Amino acid sequence: MSTQADAPSPQVRLTVLAVVVVCLFAALFARLWFLQVINEPAAQAAAQDNSVRIVYTPAPRGRILDRNGNVLVGNTVSEVVTVSRQVAATEPDVISRLALLLNVTTASLQQQIHDPQYSPYAPVPLADNVQAPVVVYLREFQADFPGVSVQATAERYYPYGTVAANILGYVGQISAQELTPARIRAGYQPGDEIGKTGVEASFESELRGQPGVTKLQVDSHGNVLGVLASTPPVPGHDVWLSIDINVQKLAEATLADGLAATRLTSDKSAGGPGKLFAAPAGAVVVMNPQDGSVLALATNPTYNPQDFVGGISQLKFNQYLDNPAHPLDDRTIQGVYAPGSTFKLATAISGLQAGVITPSYVFDDKGYLQVGANKCSTVFQVAGCFNNDNRQVYGDVNLQRAITVSSDAYFYNIGAIFWNAYSSSQQYGPDGLQNGPRELGFGSPTGIDLPNEASGLVPDQASRKKEHEQYPQDYSTGQWYTGDNVNTAIGQGEVGVTPLQLANAYSTFANGGTLWVPQIALKVTDLQGKVVEQFTATAKSHVALQPAWQASMLAGFEGVTASSDGTAHAAFAGFPLAQIPVAGKTGTAQVTGKDPTSVFASFAPANNPQFVVVALMEQSGYGADAAAPVVRQIYDSLFNVTPTQQIIIGSTGKD
Repeated sequence: MSTQADAPSPQVRLTVLAVVVVCLFAALFARLWFLQVINEPAAQAAAQDNSVRIVYTPAPRGRILDRNGNVLVGNTVSEVVTVSRQVAATEPDVISRLALLLNVTTASLQQQIHDPQYSPYAPVPLADNVQAPVVVYLREFQADFPGVSVQATAERYYPYGTVAANILGYVGQISAQELTPARIRAGYQPGDEIGKTGVEASFESELRGQPGVTKLQVDSHGNVLGVLASTPPVPGHDVWLSIDINVQKLAEATLADGLAATRLTSDKSAGGPGKLFAAPAGAVVVMNPQDGSVLALATNPTYNPQDFVGGISQLKFNQYLDNPAHPLDDRTIQGVYAPGSTFKLATAISGLQAGVITPSYVFDDKGYLQVGANKCSTVFQVAGCFNNDNRQVYGDVNLQRAITVSSDAYFYNIGAIFWNAYSSSQQYGPDGLQNGPRELGFGSPTGIDLPNEASGLVPDQASRKKEHEQYPQDYSTGQWYTGDNVNTAIGQGEVGVTPLQLANAYSTFANGGTLWVPQIALKVTDLQGKVVEQFTATAKSHVALQPAWQASMLAGFEGVTASSDGTAHAAFAGFPLAQIPVAGKTGTAQVTGKDPTSVFASFAPANNPQFVVVALMEQSGYGADAAAPVVRQIYDSLFNVTPTQQIIIGSTGKD
């Protein structure tokens, strides 16, 4: 029990209070001394920063031109109405008045304001190409539209519309993921535009230019007091492409017409009236085999880059993404397809280099190749029996004739020899068949200066094992068998190539063995037209082709179009082959549950190649029926040939 004597005296209590007060004042004076003496330079800098606002003015992007100087992408000045997200959130009446003025719904403006593609820190563009009366009204009645402004902005325009959209690409606001520290150091700000796809993305640093910088002095309320310094924006450089816009238009139009005609054609290959081909999509590549320069990359369906100018709505972008035809995909470099018999070029080179065949090697084509003990025939497909696609029997064929008539059995045999020799004695190694395709560039990106290029696949024992480990339910065994090599030899099974890879492989053969990196850009120039960067042809490697091999295979490829039993003879009827010989190879790639993919790879003139032209058309039937006629029509225009008869897309049933 405490007593009154135990309580602290008033004198003690006052002493404790005095100590506490002294400590508090000491801490306060120490903090003031730190702020005013020790931290004085930093405080001054912060105060200075608080009185300065930096405004960036985007620079006009450089133009994109074709090889002849035709402007493919330029700039135009557009009046753009923007709004602050903060104002939109706090003053909804402003958005209602603006919707009425722009003749749109309030809901549509709100949807744009909340679109995640726009930076949260920058004004949101709501309308571009705004007419003069609207601009004048907004400026006269600015008080009624706080947070709303009209800015003259340089926007991309496309003189040729949708032509070459897959090559050119589009720009859009930089995303949080794209705004890396390196880009911030390079001057990128939230809300800036950046190349998203195509040349716009690949040559972003050349096209972008330097933004203008204005330093404004402001008071504590943010009111502008004056301009401290200003540097104008510097426009980006122009990029000149290897593309010829006239060849590009030709390739796109011919491909579109060919697909449309194929969709009106019935498949009569199995007898009877047949059903119409689906022919949903395709691609065409035109390039110069002597230096690897690309003249045209046509993909169908495609998109309109104008939809992306000023920012595309999420709804519109989703419509592109949800479209089953995938119009945003560039099938020339992203589409991976079984090449069918066009792959026989690579198989022949593998066989010749390894000594499995010679140009004079003769194989008895009975219409099939038997692998295993089962008895085969040309009528029934049984396990271990690999029939010619069209069930024809060619008898004794050498390399030249095997190419001309597209003897599957001849090339099946090459695949079987390779694997059987390896299985029994390790001869040729596990990738003997695959060496030729890889030398021609299959199975890896070509290196073209365009984003998102696919690698394709040259399958082998190692890839099968990897697939089994990743997808054990789809691949019940990780083993590679003779039949796998046999299928690979004619471009079936798991073989996957892009149309550009196929064109580059035929370019390599056509020019005598140089595998080029496909060239899409020629040079970069400044505003005065001075060349600031020059791009030269780059050879990736060289494929050894002995003259006898080259001569035999070339004669076979020429026979495809010129010989009466050549698979593309009908498609080139009436073409002046004596003056302009065309070397080519048809391909018909079987796709489970769908119509075959139609392929034709070619070069001309065969004796002095100027062009390589490859066409690939999805679910369009035999290579001779759809792809070959499309290529023929492109050659008619390239060489100014007037057709002597109508070129018909139909069902010849030839590979």
